[in-house]
Amino acid sequence: MTTENTPAEQLQPPTGRWVGGLWTTGDAAEHGAPDRPVRQARSGGSETTAGLNIPFRIEWSIYAGLVLIALAMRLYDLGGRAVHHDESLHGYFAYQLFNGAGYDHNPLMHGMFQFYSIATSFFLVGDSDFSLRLPVALFGAGLVLVPLLLRPRIGQVGALIAALMLAFSPSMLYFSRFARNDIFMAVFALALVGVMWRYIDERKHRWLYIGAGLVAIGFTTKETMYIVVALLIAYLVTQVWRELRDWLYARRTLSEFSPTASFLVLLATLILPLLAAGTAVFQSTLGVTLAAEDGLPGVATGSPDGQGWPIAIGVSSALLAASLLFGWYWKRRVFLGAWAIFATIFVMLFANFGSNLGGVGSGAWQSLGYWLAQQDVARGNQPWYYYFTLGAIYEFMPFAVAGAATVYYGFKSGFRPLLLILLVVAGMVVLANESLSFERGIVQGSEQDVSTIVGKLALLVVYASFIAVPFVLRTSKINRFLIFWTIGTFIAYTQAGEKMPWLLVNVSLPAIILAAKIINDVVMSIDWRRAVRSRAGLALAGVPVFYLLLWKIVFQDLGEGSRQFASTWAILAGLGLLLLGLQVLASRMGRSQALGIIGLVTAVLLFGLTFRAGWIASYQNGDVPREMLVYTQTSPDLHKLAKEIEQTAQLTGDRSEIKLAIDTRDAYSWPWQWYLRRYTQVAYADHTTDEAEVGEDRLIAVINANNNDKATTKLPDGFSDGRRLVHRWWFPERYRDLTPETFFATLIDPNRWKGSIDYFLYRKLSNPLGTIDSFVYFSDQIPLVPVK
Repeated sequence: MTTENTPAEQLQPPTGRWVGGLWTTGDAAEHGAPDRPVRQARSGGSETTAGLNIPFRIEWSIYAGLVLIALAMRLYDLGGRAVHHDESLHGYFAYQLFNGAGYDHNPLMHGMFQFYSIATSFFLVGDSDFSLRLPVALFGAGLVLVPLLLRPRIGQVGALIAALMLAFSPSMLYFSRFARNDIFMAVFALALVGVMWRYIDERKHRWLYIGAGLVAIGFTTKETMYIVVALLIAYLVTQVWRELRDWLYARRTLSEFSPTASFLVLLATLILPLLAAGTAVFQSTLGVTLAAEDGLPGVATGSPDGQGWPIAIGVSSALLAASLLFGWYWKRRVFLGAWAIFATIFVMLFANFGSNLGGVGSGAWQSLGYWLAQQDVARGNQPWYYYFTLGAIYEFMPFAVAGAATVYYGFKSGFRPLLLILLVVAGMVVLANESLSFERGIVQGSEQDVSTIVGKLALLVVYASFIAVPFVLRTSKINRFLIFWTIGTFIAYTQAGEKMPWLLVNVSLPAIILAAKIINDVVMSIDWRRAVRSRAGLALAGVPVFYLLLWKIVFQDLGEGSRQFASTWAILAGLGLLLLGLQVLASRMGRSQALGIIGLVTAVLLFGLTFRAGWIASYQNGDVPREMLVYTQTSPDLHKLAKEIEQTAQLTGDRSEIKLAIDTRDAYSWPWQWYLRRYTQVAYADHTTDEAEVGEDRLIAVINANNNDKATTKLPDGFSDGRRLVHRWWFPERYRDLTPETFFATLIDPNRWKGSIDYFLYRKLSNPLGTIDSFVYFSDQIPLVPVK
């Protein structure tokens, strides 16, 4: 791990090179790897057996195995799940792109990268439900290797643990089998973080060029790249604020910046022109439309209108000029190369490789403008604690390890972290006041209301205190960064209006890397030879048994009378013996090392439960919303009906011959637009209107259940009785009703935990799934065969 340098030291040229994956100086840099082990005791240079060193071939064999397992898990039955509403949109428009009909950038469905990747998949292996999800599956498997970029910083073991967790993470696994762009963003975000640290450590310009490409492809994928870059810029500013101060006072030029400050300049110059739409936050004050609100007639959401156009063009031009000017005075040749890479990727993708030049403007302005306009819409309408809930169900292992480590460092670091936590608690007490409207992470109410003003100040104190925590902890620079990245990401997505289960991919990513680094630190602190001599392996059995006994005495019914008495004392005796055994282990190895082994065993147990959660979500409940990851999902009934229609089309001999009617009420045209993309005789109409009817030449009709009574009176003769099927269904979101009083009452009363435990372990629900249904009618002019 590199040390933290002062700005003056950072200006000095590197005096070593990379040897065996470590930055090496002195004789070792000239002659290769040192003869003695790299890990030395701090005093006397004597060797120590602490830590773990995995041989090169074994390490890469593990990576190869993880990639193959991850790929197999993502490809298995990839097309078997019903296509989600959002997936059908992405698939249909990528299909239009693939077959030459074209598709232009629409910020509703984010950037163009996803559509080109899916269209490429269609070109290579044909269009199907499998190929629709294939690019995401491949990126999900490739994500396993990205932690290698951070290997010099998070350690050999840390990189392997990160790869393992990314391979089996429930959110990463599920959404690697789901045609959305969040897995793409996980790859680009983690790669950008790795590239940043590689440049800071190695100072090689190639990392700047790669970073520029990653930023460009991130912005052409999804607007969450704004959050990624903003957090990196914020962190870098805290590290180089003295250099920035010296530059402002003309004591230092841009070209004299350290590697850390240089990467800050790169990110800032690349993102600056893309921030122009941020002026829309002042559009009410200015009295112009810079980012049209959703539903404004005749104006695309997020775009300027009327007098807003000259302002938008002027601001964009000024920021572009400022970006080029800063880059020119920073590292002229390097900047021009990085800018060329960024601009080429950005322009080519948004402009559809030259067929839609207007896409460059919509990508540069509407991407952010649309996101700002949608904040008040708050798609999903989820409470502020949504990611706490999702994380506790699926990503509890990385969040538990990351949280425990942060608390540990806090107690080691004196009074300042404790003071910040007290400020957080005080702020949360204010926000819990019933007189405040604290929803979706935002304090709402009249700007003149005193309680609203106090609430907004309290929220600011909470966020600022959380963000400040990493910078007062006594730990390594990379640990502070990872804690900052985790907390900052969590706050950003909590504050954002839209909260969706697929965004858990972005929220959990930094926590996974932080947890991997913490596990690396623990593994490297343990003297494993001494642990073997001390029979520390007994902890592998003792710790799980301890947790099992603890579970029984807290949660399970031990009977009544003498049976309860005997069971209770037997469990307490078992717990006492196990605690005694752990005390013996601590006396042989030292308390810190014994606690480290106990922590590792606990992490393994949590990983097992995490793996189980991901397996059930992906392979048992993939399109069944007993899982919170499954959001307003297309029912398997539609997937089966699509196969029936395919069989019927084969019986008629030609897809162009079979004629269908689809009721479009409640957006029922999706996912049918995808499923019926090759059918040329499909009539889409809203059967709420009196004019809509099923033509006599139609062979199959799908009618919204809310329109069924009206539609059946107008059905032509010769149709069978309708068959009811679920069109979409969703999770019963009872957690929305949670109040502080209910939460704390449940927390202190084990008798009220049963429902939560039943859901956590068995996915048992106390409320039925929500559904919206449809009816399908078949003409008696066609033969029907059941789907096998």
